[in-house]
Amino acid sequence: MAEGTSAILAGAPVDATGGVLTAPIGTTGPTSAIDAIADFIKTGFVGEDGITKTVDASDEKIKAWGGSTVKIVRSEHSVTYAFTFLESANATVLKLIHGEENVIITPPTADHGGQVEIRERGELIERQEFVFDMKDGKTRIREFVPDGQLSHTGDVQFVHSAIISYTVTIEAFPDGDGVKAYSYMDDGATTAA
Repeated sequence: MAEGTSAILAGAPVDATGGVLTAPIGTTGPTSAIDAIADFIKTGFVGEDGITKTVDASDEKIKAWGGSTVKIVRSEHSVTYAFTFLESANATVLKLIHGEENVIITPPTADHGGQVEIRERGELIERQEFVFDMKDGKTRIREFVPDGQLSHTGDVQFVHSAIISYTVTIEAFPDGDGVKAYSYMDDGATTAA
């Protein structure tokens, strides 16, 4: 692995429209930063602030009589990813945000263009698998969430001077091995055959 300045990485998307990918739970997920993931669907452009991963842990100090800490216990732990979808007319994005059954797509006809109907309901959206693909030069970085719940947070603004966008958060839940998220890197430095 790299050291020094070669180990300082940025997290740019692998390609402009494919940094966030999704698939139904049960899809074979990646086990490296370079595995092919043909069954995952690209979700389109993400805002310039990129993806923010937050690992939040709450620990409580247990103290003995006299004030000495004798143990630390973890009361909470969560892993979330937050970002903004820019493609407000992308069917994949709309179905992720509102639920597959709440987005009706009508193809264009001689009488009208392609149409979208969105039904706002209060139910939670079906969990999905998520992949976040990034790069820095030859280095590939991948975050894999095998069980994630997407929630739409924030306002959707309709104004002439800005695009319609959706700010979302993905909460990662533990898989069968108790892992909420996997992080993979491949520095791209291969050896001669």
